[in-house]
Amino acid sequence: MSKNIQEYTDPDAMLTELNARSHGKYFLCTCPQCQQQEAYMYKTNMNVIFCNRQNECGETTRVLYTEKESTEALKENYGKKSTSKKWLSKQEKEELRVLTANMRYFTDELGSFDIDKGKNYRGISRGVYQSHLLITPDLEFGTRLLDAFPGIMRRYGRSEEARQRFENRDVVIPFYDEKGQVDRLLLRSTSPDVVYSKEYPKELHCVVQYQKDEVKNYQHNINYSQDSPILVTESLLNALSVKELDHDVEFIAATGVNHVRQMQAYIQSNSALFKERGAILAFDPDKAGVKAQEKLHALFEKQEIPFENFPYPDTERDLNDLLQDDPQIFREIWEKVQNECQERVNEPERVLNLAYDEMASFLMNEYEGNVESFEEAKIAILEEVKEKNKVSLAYTDFSFEGQEEEYDIQVSLDLNSMELIQEVSAQHGNYTIVAKQFESERDLLDSAKNFDFAELTSVSEELLQEKMKEKNRQPIFYNNPSLSQDGR
Repeated sequence: MSKNIQEYTDPDAMLTELNARSHGKYFLCTCPQCQQQEAYMYKTNMNVIFCNRQNECGETTRVLYTEKESTEALKENYGKKSTSKKWLSKQEKEELRVLTANMRYFTDELGSFDIDKGKNYRGISRGVYQSHLLITPDLEFGTRLLDAFPGIMRRYGRSEEARQRFENRDVVIPFYDEKGQVDRLLLRSTSPDVVYSKEYPKELHCVVQYQKDEVKNYQHNINYSQDSPILVTESLLNALSVKELDHDVEFIAATGVNHVRQMQAYIQSNSALFKERGAILAFDPDKAGVKAQEKLHALFEKQEIPFENFPYPDTERDLNDLLQDDPQIFREIWEKVQNECQERVNEPERVLNLAYDEMASFLMNEYEGNVESFEEAKIAILEEVKEKNKVSLAYTDFSFEGQEEEYDIQVSLDLNSMELIQEVSAQHGNYTIVAKQFESERDLLDSAKNFDFAELTSVSEELLQEKMKEKNRQPIFYNNPSLSQDGR
């Protein structure tokens, strides 16, 4: 029988053997050819299995069923509804709790194991990788996982052949869900003696919370503390390779070239951040990586996110290869593309447009009812800019404590002089105060993100007195009986 044809008694047996789980219109399962949990089949056509690993496998497997009488009814049933289990047993929940606690302890508190082989992993130092992955003391960690957590890992070690894929695994990359629990483990090996094949892949994916329709398949370290471009790549090792050279880089990395949908959703929901900082796309330079990166191009262009592609010197090496081959050349390439992306991000017209977005959001939120939408506010701002008029931001009346006189204040932005202007009106005259001078478009954007009505309309009594003196007006504190005529 051809290796691309597999026989099972019925769909139930096939789904069990391939560790299948329901996911919308299809099942996710183990590929019969490469044994990775990265294949799928449609519920309406359970005779064909497709492998998602386009570069390493990509095989199509045809399925034959020997018990034909029950097969059609089962296939129809699977096509109508989800049959995946939607809960963990009590034992499995406890296993998940213990596994999560151990992973958190090893990475967050212990900072990985202090062992010689862990000082450096594929050119990445312990200080860089330790919050993201774990290198264990020996090569038996993978098989220990199967024995220590028989419930949540039972799908992966049912046969001796399957168990062999967990041998010599001492590198663990955990992925956590929104509750902080382990969702997925990626297992690798540091052994130089291991020979990789379809039966023993370089990276082994273990879905821990198998009851979920979707588990976490990306990591990021974005904490809004930087203003440099964000690295977007297809694997954590690629991201950490850049971080080895640039400790301040913030990144988002998928679990593989075929697992970018969740990452795309994160970028889309945080588009304002990516618009402001820009992105450097660094998917592998192979056919699958280029194809996936093109999808990100479309998303970034639609969201108006500035980006640059990492300029690989050849099509054979990924970011981790470049780090190991020549760190200095890699550093020069990274700094060059980072500077190019930063220049695009800081284009004055683009930064001003982001500032207009922030002002439109401020007006919409502050004047709810008078400003119907963000779009209406943005159009009004752009019209004022086109006419070279000041952009109005706030208007109110006020009085100083202990004073009877009332004042009106109009706050506006003068883009010609890059100044925030307060125009104060009183019965005895009008006075203009420069509340803030913006040094650049970026300075304006940073301020616009934090516009506050009370702060914008807060007038410095001292500055107003100076303006009144300039017009030979009596300073307002003369009305205060507690002060003498000379102000003492």
